[in-house]
Amino acid sequence: MKNVIIKAVLLLTVLLSVHNSFSQGEDFKNALNTKDLHFTGVLQQQNGKFRYDYHDIYEKDSLAKDLQASGYHGGGPSWLGIIYGAFKVGGSDLIDGLEMNVEVSGITFWSPNRDDLEKIGRIVSLVKTNDGALQMAIDKATELDIMQ
Repeated sequence: MKNVIIKAVLLLTVLLSVHNSFSQGEDFKNALNTKDLHFTGVLQQQNGKFRYDYHDIYEKDSLAKDLQASGYHGGGPSWLGIIYGAFKVGGSDLIDGLEMNVEVSGITFWSPNRDDLEKIGRIVSLVKTNDGALQMAIDKATELDIMQ
């Protein structure tokens, strides 16, 4: 009887983990495709293109120290990994075609399409407010060897 209970608990744990992973993947897809979600970062038009900036270290809810405590850079290189990983979890290759600049303190993206950059802002908002989504993005970036 004890073995049956242990197996049932293990099965339930696996099923909950699979459900949470699926749910997080759906959260990323939702952030990429739903325009009414919260946006984090600065978006502006510059020289005929749109520019998106995110510098987490200057935010009140900065994750820099937490990322550094986990062995990551904590600034722009980490956010490149997090954003890239999040797009990949969400099933989008959009991030591959964007012009970007990684700085010590943050990251900048440019695009002729405002909507492309709004997607980044929604992804950043998601990972800033959802620890599971953040970890999933970090895990994907680590798997792709881009997390720093």
